[in-house]
Amino acid sequence: MSTTLAISTLRRIFEPRSIAVVGASAHPTKRGHQILRALNESGYDGRVHAVNWGGGSILGRPVHRSVEELPEAADLAVLCTPAAAAPGLVRACGERGVAGAVVLAVGFGESGEDGARLEAQLRRAGRKHGVRIIGPNTSGLLNLPLGVNLIGARGVRPGGIALLVQSGNIALALMTEVTERTRMGISICCGLGNEVDVGFGEVLEFLGGHDETRAVIAHIEGCVDARAFLGAASEVTRRKPVVVIKSGRTGAGAHAALSHTGAVAGPYDRLRAGFVQAGVIEVRRTDELLRVAETLASQPPGPTGTAVAILSDGGGQSTLVVDALHEKGIPLAELSPRTSARLRKLLGPAGAVRNPVDVAGAADADPGAFARSLEVLARDPSVGIVMLVGLFGGYAIRFSGQLAEVETEAAVSMAATMRVLGKGLVAHSQYASHKSAALDALREAHVPVVGSLDVACRTVVELHRRGVGLARPAWCPGELLTRITASPHYVINSARAQGRVTLDKMEARALLGEAGLVFAPTTVVRSAEEASATTAEAGCPVVIKLLSQHVTHKSDAGGVVLDVRTGDEARIAFAGIAGRASVYASTHGLPEEKYAATVSPMLAPPVAELLVGAYRDPHLGPVLTVGAGGIWVEVLRDVAHRVLPVGGDEVEAAVGELKVSALLAGARGGQAVGLGPIVAAAGAVAECVMRWPDVAEVEANPLFVYPDRVTPVDARVVLVTPSQSNRR
Repeated sequence: MSTTLAISTLRRIFEPRSIAVVGASAHPTKRGHQILRALNESGYDGRVHAVNWGGGSILGRPVHRSVEELPEAADLAVLCTPAAAAPGLVRACGERGVAGAVVLAVGFGESGEDGARLEAQLRRAGRKHGVRIIGPNTSGLLNLPLGVNLIGARGVRPGGIALLVQSGNIALALMTEVTERTRMGISICCGLGNEVDVGFGEVLEFLGGHDETRAVIAHIEGCVDARAFLGAASEVTRRKPVVVIKSGRTGAGAHAALSHTGAVAGPYDRLRAGFVQAGVIEVRRTDELLRVAETLASQPPGPTGTAVAILSDGGGQSTLVVDALHEKGIPLAELSPRTSARLRKLLGPAGAVRNPVDVAGAADADPGAFARSLEVLARDPSVGIVMLVGLFGGYAIRFSGQLAEVETEAAVSMAATMRVLGKGLVAHSQYASHKSAALDALREAHVPVVGSLDVACRTVVELHRRGVGLARPAWCPGELLTRITASPHYVINSARAQGRVTLDKMEARALLGEAGLVFAPTTVVRSAEEASATTAEAGCPVVIKLLSQHVTHKSDAGGVVLDVRTGDEARIAFAGIAGRASVYASTHGLPEEKYAATVSPMLAPPVAELLVGAYRDPHLGPVLTVGAGGIWVEVLRDVAHRVLPVGGDEVEAAVGELKVSALLAGARGGQAVGLGPIVAAAGAVAECVMRWPDVAEVEANPLFVYPDRVTPVDARVVLVTPSQSNRR
């Protein structure tokens, strides 16, 4: 289905002119009754049709006995029926011309094998009869500005935050929190459930063009098509913020990969990297979720080149803020001498006038000192975001009710100043939970007021990061499709013909070499005598390594012998490698084979050893991994990931995230390393997995890094299995 057609269909679902409630009920505890009542109470002005085989009337509406008897092809049907009835009802909806169906029932894929078969029937019915399905196992759908209330929510304020959820309880908690703790409200809430059809990516794309939505909160348990979600997010986040909380982050179901790359990058690690690339803000704490979304929806991110200023009435809390921002890499604004001088004139000798700025008691008798100080502070060109910290909003409560008016005037003035300047403002207040006219004035001006210092810091961190992210070029994951080669490489065909999914070392070198990776010269030897002769001809120390079609980790099998200098040493080394490989294969259930080896010149000690690999994630597609290399990679797990495709700048950024990057910068008097050759090697590895869809895992490990070059010491390529190929 084309994007335009999909969005048009989704519009009929989210903005329906007519709704059929299938399974309507006269019983107040049934969903079929609650939804009819909610549509009446929410002010929905479209046409509502009740469907129940018993007929009659419910809440003053006539009841049609079947979908076939509907007086029109409704835009949307909500199925309030048992799971077993859903496939047949979807078929009937399609034959009647209904565009979409919300399937509320549980008892599908989440409940076992029988449920999975029923879910497959539901999916087939929707596709065959042209009905887009939301759910099953969903909490429902809500479009409050239009009064479309298929959740039964009560007392929720319409507004600009959209919710994409896989938990009804989380949706309810967020709607309650939005209404009770902010001046914002809900635009659309959609429970995706099992994503049998309509998924996160499509709905996010729709919300990107939904005028009433200013920010999106997504709760994701499992995402059927994570790459589609990231693709939509990479575009939507340029226009409005997307904040995600992900459950199921632990690796209980991690893939048993054959390469180090696959083993050290769990599904959540890869998805988290994609979130960052797509501009998605991820939080892990539920108390941060709404506050971050509220801040990003209501406040402009810091202009390019600006930083954060802190305005407080106490040094202790402001120091904690400085620590929190520094730990997250958020810079503090360096105020100009002119700004500091003007603040000194306002605050007197007791005030702190650099950054953080501390009014130092000046507000105790006159809270207007905050507004006057902010007026000066916010006009400094280095300041993009101001964070208020401390007691503001509580002066009239703590000191004297006579301060209420001036404190409220200060709140109005601060909000107006920041709005005119186009800069962000976040207010932390110890009195956030109290009734305060000043804090209410900030809230009415859509300034976030946060009681938790930690949460307030997190909102400022993400507001600054959003400004930085928007200044970068957008990530375009769709470019990957243009890189696929039409036919497999000859070494892939050879492995397939022999029923292998693992390429041997020389096959891996050939494939990676065509992708652009340059290896040291290597000779294949198939006997102890050949090993001896080749070593003697080399005239320098060599390394001899096992060449096997089945043993993937040579070091584990004792398949590497270093610093071989003579023909006799080479003869002994080859025999030992073959013997140890035979024992390893026997104990690990691998097929016996006639073992060969490779002979290569010993390389000089490198500045560092890296791993550069790529892994074809079943949900995200190809993911690039860089990290500390060698035999300890799975122990150290010093790695960084990027969902492909990426440019050289992103590869450099990934390398910079590694602990081992200090070695590359010339730590403790060592030689500094140019990143260009590392970026080129990563580009070749990425090209390999992007060009040939048969490649499941690929890595160069270790990659010896020298000041002016890199040399891959070993390489591994694993092909997709036939079952994986069928799923593509």
